[in-house]
Amino acid sequence: MDEGRREGLERIRSKLELITQVEAEHGFGVIIEGARNPEPVPELPQGVTEVFGLFSRLGADHFRFFQPDEVQGPAAWAARATVPDCPLGSPLTIGCERHRAPEDIECGSGIWLDLDDGDVYYCDIDDYIHLYKHPDETIDVLVFANDIVTFFDRFVLGPAYPQLVAAMIGPGIVTDRDRRGRYRDRWLRLLVESGLARADDEEATREMPDVTRLTLSD
Repeated sequence: MDEGRREGLERIRSKLELITQVEAEHGFGVIIEGARNPEPVPELPQGVTEVFGLFSRLGADHFRFFQPDEVQGPAAWAARATVPDCPLGSPLTIGCERHRAPEDIECGSGIWLDLDDGDVYYCDIDDYIHLYKHPDETIDVLVFANDIVTFFDRFVLGPAYPQLVAAMIGPGIVTDRDRRGRYRDRWLRLLVESGLARADDEEATREMPDVTRLTLSD
């Protein structure tokens, strides 16, 4: 693993320690679950086993992020199910958007990890179904990061989290507040209180400079 990813992993480790402490102090009601100690799987892109060696689930109102069962170890990976003729190459689901979903349900559009190049991206489920039925056509996908370490360091536990919300749900949702003036998004409350993100940088959120939109075809 290169030095940049190692440094990113250390930042993730430190941020997890920080937000766990802040959550214990304030009780925002977010999900922070410890690692399930996955074993290395040689076929996975760099950083996947290491990232999920730090946690197994994170999330709150708008998103849930989780270790896929398939990456728990070589045996689980060998037994994983794939989608026949998947136009995206059967990527791993490492999270889901769940804006306005019931508290006890993990649902919505998936956040996926490409198994060939390690990209972390979002594809609208209707677009995916269209491409599955019409593999000769094209769809847009949003690529947030070129590797899983960068994605969790910046878009889940860092300053680009508001961009993730804006890109997948809508810019107006980022600063949405309840009647008491608090951010409705408890994960954003946690990051702001921890000093890891800001919600008031409207220009950066609107332009979303760290998000790359790609046109994907078969």
